[in-house]
Amino acid sequence: MDLSKIIGALTGNDMIGEISKNINLDGSKIMSVIQAAIPKFLSAMQKNSSTSAGAAALTQALGDHAGQSLAINLEDGKKILSKVFGGDLSSVIASLGKQTGTSNDQVSNILASIAPNLLSVLGKNFSTGNIGSILGSLLGGSSSNSGSGVGKVLGGLFGKLIKK
Repeated sequence: MDLSKIIGALTGNDMIGEISKNINLDGSKIMSVIQAAIPKFLSAMQKNSSTSAGAAALTQALGDHAGQSLAINLEDGKKILSKVFGGDLSSVIASLGKQTGTSNDQVSNILASIAPNLLSVLGKNFSTGNIGSILGSLLGGSSSNSGSGVGKVLGGLFGKLIKK
């Protein structure tokens, strides 16, 4: 799967359209929430992976989701949000809502809609290595893995999403 297909799978018209139908919100608003949320997801995952237990849990989650087809699964998405953001989830949702001009309920539903897909995309492109370093390189930090194929693919993916 090439980069354009990954981006299309995560943010393509079908996915955005499906989310739009589910929460009755314009696709451009959904896209702005997704673009603002990706760095927050990555930052939270990096923070979680700073412990060996957190890194193991994230690696397991990436492996579990790597084989899944991209689709909306709100139940799984809500569990992922709870694990990724923990006690900070409410403040993340409120911050994203304020930043994008959407309600907290809409933001919550958008995040829950994309969370399993984000793990699937990351999982399909994840190889063995220090997950914290890989996430750090995606967020602009330096890492010995930043030049790896995985880092380049994921960095390109999220760089394009953030710049839209």
